[in-house]
Amino acid sequence: MRGRIEEGIDAADGIVDDGARIIAPEVDISTLDCRFSFPALQMHVFARAKCSAIEGFGRALHGIQDFYAHSNWADDAEPPFGPNNPPGLKRVDSPIFLDLRGENDISEQVPHNLSTGCFGGLFTDGPVGKAGHPLEPGSIDCTGRITHHTLNKDNGLIDQVTGNVSTPGPNTPRSDFPGNFQRAVTAAIKDSRRQWRHFRESIRRTYGPERGNIMICALVRDKPARDCYGRRVAILRDVVKTANRVAEMQIPIQKWLLEELANEPHDEGPGEGLTEQNSTKSRGSSDDLYRLHPSFDIDCDTQTSPDIGAAMAELVNHSTPLPNNKTAVVALTCARNPDLAEQIAHVWHAGDEGIRMHLGILPKKDQIPFGPRPREQTVLTGKIKEEDLITAVLRTGGTYSILHNREAIPRFIDHVISRGLTEYDNARDTATLLPIGLSISDYVEPESEPRRFSFDASYTDNVVIAVAPMTSKLALHVTVRHVRRNMVLSEQYIGLGGNSTFRAKLDIDDVPRTDAWFELEVAHADGDGLVGSGLFEVSIETESTGANAESNGEHRSGKEEHDEL
Repeated sequence: MRGRIEEGIDAADGIVDDGARIIAPEVDISTLDCRFSFPALQMHVFARAKCSAIEGFGRALHGIQDFYAHSNWADDAEPPFGPNNPPGLKRVDSPIFLDLRGENDISEQVPHNLSTGCFGGLFTDGPVGKAGHPLEPGSIDCTGRITHHTLNKDNGLIDQVTGNVSTPGPNTPRSDFPGNFQRAVTAAIKDSRRQWRHFRESIRRTYGPERGNIMICALVRDKPARDCYGRRVAILRDVVKTANRVAEMQIPIQKWLLEELANEPHDEGPGEGLTEQNSTKSRGSSDDLYRLHPSFDIDCDTQTSPDIGAAMAELVNHSTPLPNNKTAVVALTCARNPDLAEQIAHVWHAGDEGIRMHLGILPKKDQIPFGPRPREQTVLTGKIKEEDLITAVLRTGGTYSILHNREAIPRFIDHVISRGLTEYDNARDTATLLPIGLSISDYVEPESEPRRFSFDASYTDNVVIAVAPMTSKLALHVTVRHVRRNMVLSEQYIGLGGNSTFRAKLDIDDVPRTDAWFELEVAHADGDGLVGSGLFEVSIETESTGANAESNGEHRSGKEEHDEL
């Protein structure tokens, strides 16, 4: 199954070119659906890239779903136990050994009492004394053992919308035990969602968020050469006079967004518009709505803040061919004053309209935040107002970040693209890039998926990850996992027993010379007297420990970068 996932990821490379523009013939299914008619070849090279990517993922998903249909993982059972009635594990979690991103040996992760059933003969089982007869326990190869027939829960009826089951499949004794068929289906659905999230994250990590997001867009839409293009972005900065800038671009590209932040119309290059591979024409260029400050520098000494209300009025009241779910606001500000708190209503309005809001706050030159910052540094008109603003931003699906210095602006834009510039670009369940130089606020609640962040590290790096609750009486369960090794490196509950901050350090022993892909997961934790939902803040810093670190200046901690201001 790992191999199938890799086949799908490899095939996705053919969906877009190096500039993240869709190669139309590789995604066109308007005249001919994907046909997986060569089972002997499986991933034949003649297929369109989109079809091959779907095939690789689909064949892996078949194996994942069969695991629950053919094993005792989710089953319940009652004594007497024996080969015809093995115990059930009654598990509701997804097995760690089926994280197909891993490259580890899974033998130590498989429970000793897990059974998937002996599959007798070539394709059939047989009853005791009648070896080879299909759909009965026991055969030439499986006599006296738990068989496929004993455990399988195949061929039942499942509602495709709700996932609820009605009639178990015929001749499936394990499905006759009350609830077993539903438990297997529910577990398979849950894990299928996990695998889809992992597949998307692997594509984004392999090809970068810019190309990866467009690849995923092409996989989930029938007409990607039309539907995956077109974004409208309001760019807001602190200047002597408040200034907004609205840009239309085909796809979210970091370089283009940085050009707009620098008060320059972005250049989409010679490949823009009608080409051999892309029939989608440009939807527009930048318009100046107000007099803009001529410099990229943001003046943190003036009492100004982005005019989100004016930007929203422009985005909502001036109709364009682009829907709101392809629209975003990106704002950079130094504001620490009541004016920013007064923008909360406008940010809330953005969420109501389906417009994502991304807010980056720059420090003043005398501030040197490192990790989760002291609360007094960010007071707007009180802690409650600050949390209200952050909640409003996160409600839109965007990101609220404190930049440790101005050199972190490009990494802030990387984070924005990873989170998804607009609602159209990335689902909220996907792990977000965690770059150095940012303190990122996020939100957890009991009924939602944990918040996940991904980062890479070199074997010459020391890495420090910090997580802290912002909401009073909020408890968190924090884990750091090495994805390829499929193992937890650090785990801690914070907000319980006096622990207020999670700090994990990864050194040379934790960061291998091979693929160093890490995942930080932050989940809500229950406890007496604790709140059910709330805000937290996360940051990461790295420091090179290599032989050439000193001569090359490869120190990347927050303090060092601040010294350069």
